[in-house]
Parts: sequence; C-alpha cells; structure tokens
Amino acid sequence: MAKLRVGVVGCGPMGRGHVRHYGGIEGCDLVAVVDRDPKRRAEAAIQSGARAFADAKDLIGRVDAVSIATPTTTHKDLALMFMDAGVHVLVEKPMAESPEAAEAMLVGAQDKGVVLQIGHIERFNPAFRAAKKIVSDPRYVIADRLSPFSFRSVDVGVVLDLMIHDLDIVLEFLDDEVESIEAIGIPVLAKTEDMCDARLRFKGGAIADIRASRVSMKKMRKIRMFQQNAYLSIDYQGNSISIFRKGKRYASGELDPLTIDPSTLDDPYGFVFGELLDVTEHTLTSSDALRDELSSFLDACRGLHEPEVTGAHGLRAVKLAHQIRQAVDVYIAGEAARVGLDLSTN
Repeated sequence: MAKLRVGVVGCGPMGRGHVRHYGGIEGCDLVAVVDRDPKRRAEAAIQSGARAFADAKDLIGRVDAVSIATPTTTHKDLALMFMDAGVHVLVEKPMAESPEAAEAMLVGAQDKGVVLQIGHIERFNPAFRAAKKIVSDPRYVIADRLSPFSFRSVDVGVVLDLMIHDLDIVLEFLDDEVESIEAIGIPVLAKTEDMCDARLRFKGGAIADIRASRVSMKKMRKIRMFQQNAYLSIDYQGNSISIFRKGKRYASGELDPLTIDPSTLDDPYGFVFGELLDVTEHTLTSSDALRDELSSFLDACRGLHEPEVTGAHGLRAVKLAHQIRQAVDVYIAGEAARVGLDLSTN
C-alpha cells in the first residue's frame, strides 16, 4: 500500500489531535503541519517529525491529502486552494460559515474529482453506529449537547459550533424535509449565541427538539428517539444505549396497565420496567472516533469507498444551521426591542 503524504493545517486543539493520530496510522506519512503561530507549529513539528510551515500554500506539491482544522471562516478559501491543486481534503465541522461557502466547496470537489470529507466526528462514535442498526422512523427526537465555555470556536455561535453535530445526526436518521423552525438563542460570553433551543417540524410529521449550550457547568451529549416500537436513549459521551420496548405480555394484551392496582405490587417500579416495559442497556466498547474518522478519510482518498460524511452531508447541515441562526436573530431582535437593549449577535 503506497503511503499518502498528509498535511495538517491548523495546530489548535483539534488540529493537534489530527497530528497525533496521523503519525500512528498505517499507510500515512505526515509530512507537513501549518499554523500562523510559531510556537504551535513548532510544537506540532517536534511532536510529529513533520516540516512546519506558516503558510498553507507551501504545502501544494508536497501533500496528497490535508486536514483543515482552522477557524470556520477560513475553510472555503483553504479547501478550494487545495482542491484546485488536486489535493484531497478533510474539513473540520462546521463545513463553512454559510450555505454559499459550503456550496462552493462542494462544487469545487466535484469539478476537480477529489475527496471532500466533513469532520462530523459523531458519525464514528460507537453509540451512533449501534443506533443506526436499531433506529427506524423516529417520530420525536430530543437532543442535548451541553459544554462549559472552552474559549475556542468563538468566531461562530453555538449553532455552528456544537448544535451542528446533532443537526447532522437528526438529518441522517430523519430522511425528510424540515417544514418549520422555531428557535431561541442568547449571547452570554461571546458576541454570537452561546445557548440555543430549536424545534424542528418535518413534513412527515416528526418533531425534533435540539438544545445546545457552551456555557453549561457540565458536559452532556445525549439524544433520545421515540419511534413506534421503541424508545432509545443514546449517550455519546458514555458510549451507551438504552432501549425501551413493550414487554411481551403487555404487547400481547395479557397485561393492561390501566387495570392493575399498584397497591398489590411488591415492587411497582420493577413491575413497570420488568413486565410492562422491556429494558435493554448496552455499554459499547470504546474506540477512538477521531482515529477512525481519519483512517476512513485516507481509505476514501485511496478510492476504497465514498467518504462517510460527504460534502453534501456537510452542506445540508450548514443550510439547516443557517435557518436556525436566522430564527435566533429574529428572536434576539424581538428581545432587544422588548427590553430596550442591544442584544445583537453581529
């Protein structure tokens, strides 16, 4: 297997993860790292043994593939530069700051016949992969993604920073068009929204409530799905899935919860979650999602398969995020008028 020459553009927290993993993936030769900060690029070069550059254009002719882990507003120009040179590109999420920029990147990849993969890392989480085998036609989805303030990605709001993970996941599970959006959001520490709560109504009748915050005291990465035959609770952080289904006796009509006298039960809780409902809990084998993502990207570059998260996937998530941001702006403008304050996120 011929080695692919790889570069990493952006050596911040996420980029350093790419640098670390590329160094250990078979068939990959990390040859270059790029960052405008001399200290960060020097540290990355020492860590990996790759050459350090201050300007991404210096990688042209030196690499077959790159990871772009720079601020969102730089993604389009960097990606187009590399794709124009025939270089395969993995762009960290969000794909771009606007649908127009994302569309330009998708067209650029198609025109040049190169791989464009978007870094929606949750697609490589064991919990997501297990859920794909179980989830079918969910009708109501609740997603919570909460995090303390990290002082990074402040060039975009929480919708593009965190919520976009769950937008991608919901769109993957619900292959349907969004009919309407309600959203509220507020800036707390950044100039953009730090908290957002969005309700999505799909044409087929499904509803998704998606909440994101980057000013929470604790982390949470959970999604719950209600479908006709089951309720599923997926914990991405804990790599676990809980599945609730009707118990056999309840499903067959042998038991009717409305006719049961709870005073006759020794353990009402155990009866509900043992007889009426069948509960299955799975703790999944932990894996390194970033390593799996990068390995998959390299295999896509070799033509072994299509990218698991394509540019089209990234574009649809950015489009939905943009619609939510527009709804948030309307809400903030209304609140500003109500209280007589400047709460603009711009």
